[in-house]
This record gives sequence, structure tokens and C-alpha cells, in this order.
Amino acid sequence: MSQLKIYKELDLTSSSCAGPIGELSGVLEEIKEGEAIKVILGDEATKKDVEAFVKKKGYKIVQSTQDGKNFVLLITR
Repeated sequence: MSQLKIYKELDLTSSSCAGPIGELSGVLEEIKEGEAIKVILGDEATKKDVEAFVKKKGYKIVQSTQDGKNFVLLITR
């Protein structure tokens, strides 16, 4: 995998339900080829929602890690 440039980092640990998806959807449209968005989520249910949303929109999750209680996703076009 070539080096991805982090276009934006979104800390969405304080929001749940539709909040993170609403914030993410606007930013997803801004990224170009070779760029990624780093998303930090506070719970597993929100992570699953975001993963489903990202796939449905045709984007890719290239990395998914857990950092303490938080989940970190790297999303690209």
C-alpha cells in the first residue's frame, strides 16, 4: 500500500448514533485519491454503523485498530 496522506482527522468519540455519520459524510466527499480520513470512535456500535455506511457509499476502510476504549478507522476512496 502506498503512503496515504491523512486529509483530516475526526474525533467522534463524544457523539453516537447518526452524529458521526453526518459529520463523516460531508468530509468523505472532499477526499481525493491517495488521501484518507482518520476517524476516532468511542464505541463498537458506532464503529459498526460507520463501517456499514462507508461500504455502502463505496469507500474503503484500509485500517481498523483499537486504541484503549476507542476505535480508529482509516477510510479512503
